[in-house]
Amino acid sequence: MAIFFNTFVKIFSVFISFAIIIFVIGILLNFFDKNNKFVLISGNNSSKNTIAIIELSGVIIHQNYGLNSFINSFVISPTAVKENLEALEEQSPKILIVSINSPGGTVSASKDLYDIFKKYKKNNKTEIIVHTNEMLASGAYWVASSADTIYANYGSIIGSIGVKGPDWFFYDQPKSMSTGIFGNSIETKNGIKIFSNKAGKSKDIFNPFREPSNIELIHLQEMVDGIYDDFIRVISKERSIETKTLIDNIGALIYNSKQAVNLHLIDNEMSLDELIINITTTRSFEDYRVIKSSIQKNTFLKQFLDGSLVNQNQNMKLECLNLRSSIAVVLNYESTGC
Repeated sequence: MAIFFNTFVKIFSVFISFAIIIFVIGILLNFFDKNNKFVLISGNNSSKNTIAIIELSGVIIHQNYGLNSFINSFVISPTAVKENLEALEEQSPKILIVSINSPGGTVSASKDLYDIFKKYKKNNKTEIIVHTNEMLASGAYWVASSADTIYANYGSIIGSIGVKGPDWFFYDQPKSMSTGIFGNSIETKNGIKIFSNKAGKSKDIFNPFREPSNIELIHLQEMVDGIYDDFIRVISKERSIETKTLIDNIGALIYNSKQAVNLHLIDNEMSLDELIINITTTRSFEDYRVIKSSIQKNTFLKQFLDGSLVNQNQNMKLECLNLRSSIAVVLNYESTGC
C-alpha cells in the first residue's frame, strides 16, 4: 500500500507541476500579446514620423470567440481589428498602411470594418492607405474604399463590386441520402417527402427539398439589390467614379492591377516596399520609423493552450455555414475554402 501511495504522489506531483508550467506559459503569452502588438521593422525608433502596418488576411466575418480569431488565416474580425487600432493609438502614426488580402465577406462585417477605419481616420487625423499583395475583392474592396488611397501589387485581383444572396439548394425528387468517407450524396427521383412544422409564410425559406416560389425569388432579389445600391453609392463617393460607370462598365467583374488602375479602382500599382519608399520620399521624411503588427499565427503551443487546435476544424465549418446562409459580398465561396 505504501509503495502504491508513494507512486501515486509522485505521478500526481508531476501532473501538477506540468499544469503549473502550462498555466504560467499561458499567462506570459497572453501578457506579451497584449503589450507587444507592434514592433519596429525599420527606421529610427525615436522618430515622430511613424508609419504603421496592419496585415489582414481572410474572409471578413463577425467572430465571437476572441482575439485568436484575428490571427486565423481564414478570418478578418472587425472586433479584433478595432482592438488592434485602439492599441495603435498609443503609437500616434502619421500614416497607417492596411495590407488586405481578402475575397470579401458578409455584408454586415464588411460595412462595420469600413466604418471602423473611417472613424479611426477621423478621430486620429491619420492618413490611411490600403495595399493588397494578392486579392482585394467585393467586401474587401468596400473596406478599402474607406482609405485615402489604394495600391496593389502586380498581378493582384481587384473588383467584384457586387452582392451575392444566400445559396438555395433544391434536390428535385430526392430518393435517398447517404454519408461516407468520400462525402455526402443524395439520390433523387420520387422517393422522399419532407415535412416540417412552421408558422408564417415562407418560414421554411431555403428548404432544399422544395423549389422557391416566384414571390420568394423576387423578395430575395430586392434584398440583394438594396445592398448593392448602397455598395455602389459608397464606391462612387469614395473613389469619385460615376454610378453609371460602376454599374454598366465595371460591374461585378474582377480585374488585374493594371486594369484596376485604368478604371480608377486603385491609385497605382506597386509593391509594399515600393509604397513605403514612395511615402517617405513624397512626404520628405528626413527620418522615420515603420512599425508592424506583431500578432502572428498561432503556434502549436498557443493553439494547445487556448483550445483552438481542437476547435479549428469546427470553427471552419461554422464560418462556411455563416457565409452560405448570409447575404454576402464575396468573390465566391470556393475561394474561401468552403
